[in-house]
Amino acid sequence: MKGVIEIEFIISVFIFITTMSFVTFLIVSSIPAFHNTAVGELVKSRSYQFAEIMFMDEGSPTNWQIQPFADVKRIGFSTGKRYVIDQSKLDQLAALCQPEPAGAGYQSVKNRLGLDSNYDITIEASYLDGAPVTAEAVVCGPLIVSQLRQQFHFTRLGILNTADQKMIRMIFTITR
Repeated sequence: MKGVIEIEFIISVFIFITTMSFVTFLIVSSIPAFHNTAVGELVKSRSYQFAEIMFMDEGSPTNWQIQPFADVKRIGFSTGKRYVIDQSKLDQLAALCQPEPAGAGYQSVKNRLGLDSNYDITIEASYLDGAPVTAEAVVCGPLIVSQLRQQFHFTRLGILNTADQKMIRMIFTITR
């Protein structure tokens, strides 16, 4: 009998199409979750990199806090000794992050750090009792902070190079 379709064939095609649609839906719906996980890992990696570079490096030039901002190639807080932070470098970064004309502005500092427009960085410094190291706890950060974007905090403990050599906590937050 030509031209007659068996019911078994129709059922098998229906099951095949249903199965393929279900598998396709599962794959497509899991892509955003994988993307968000990948972005989160990227933010975590950036936060670690910036915390390491700024906390352990002296910057370039090593006395960048007394140089004109145009001559600063790299910002770092270290005195050259591991885990020892230079108070004058923290103060200078806080002054540079002030809106123009008082400072260079957050955007200029962010560009000098090499962050593209998708990222923001917030640097906080406080003593272990919570008192700020500089005039404010936030040494440098954007004027408006979004709580909806993905962010990762990386905390470092160090010693401030003052006469009493108190321990400080620095929190580096990268937001994307």
